[in-house]
Amino acid sequence: MTQINHDVVRSAIRELIDSKAISGAALARETGTSTATVSQFLNGKYKGDNDTVAASLNTWLESHNAAKTSLPVAPDFVETPTSQKILATLTWAQLAGTIVLVCGNPGVGKTKAIRQYAATGNNVWHITASKSRSNELETLYELALKMGIADAPYRRGALSRLLRQRLPDTRGLIVVDEADWLSLDAVEELRILQEECGVGLALVGNHKVYDRLTGGQRSVDFARLFSRVSKKYVINTVSAGDVDSFCDAWQVCGQEERKLLKMIARRPGALRSLSHILPLAGIYAQGKGETIGTSHIQSAMLELGHSNLNEE
Repeated sequence: MTQINHDVVRSAIRELIDSKAISGAALARETGTSTATVSQFLNGKYKGDNDTVAASLNTWLESHNAAKTSLPVAPDFVETPTSQKILATLTWAQLAGTIVLVCGNPGVGKTKAIRQYAATGNNVWHITASKSRSNELETLYELALKMGIADAPYRRGALSRLLRQRLPDTRGLIVVDEADWLSLDAVEELRILQEECGVGLALVGNHKVYDRLTGGQRSVDFARLFSRVSKKYVINTVSAGDVDSFCDAWQVCGQEERKLLKMIARRPGALRSLSHILPLAGIYAQGKGETIGTSHIQSAMLELGHSNLNEE
């Protein structure tokens, strides 16, 4: 077994932490080691098996370095014409302290835009509804945790009163992604919170959100909410400009490549499919010392289980 130089490992890890490429806590999670152990090892004060810790960190370093040389750098967020409109809608909701609705097909960039807005804004609380987090209690509890209320009571009345104390004067925005999962009671509780506390509320999801508010047997139940929705942004499909923004971000310049990606984006999955295909196409291109071309895109499509466009 090759002896690992502890000082070399320490130096390499410290350099990454100092450059903010990773935090000590994140490194501990990724290596399955405690934060205290990582800290003590880096400071030369660990009393346990230093060889084991050094081996674990060295394995992580090798994987990290391999990823840097083999994986193209994916953009954290691609600003598209559609995402700009989503961000503008969220901004309006927060500034005006009103309710907005954003709905569209999967893969058009809704969640990415929400995350970007939450990451760059103040007092933006982004929660995601699901089958297990759809009723009023779970929704309020998720909101409380997102607001940093670690000791939030798991009781509807107590939670509601606590949030009514914390939310006023925050000029904040509550964003519920996958809002089509929300029950009527959860929606009503959020509506009342928004109205009483003067915060913004954005309900984001697929077209079921809009359908539930405007039609069917339950449209009367949702009438109080719908009458208070100040802005609705409905996304039926991605635009050519959205795909061009992805191409710009991945430095795909060829017209044939852009045409192919626009055809892919018209399929279910839209931009989400491109966010899977382009990194793999980038790996294929990088391995040959080439820029991303149609052959790399087609190979990535087939590798990821997408049917050939000629089959449609």
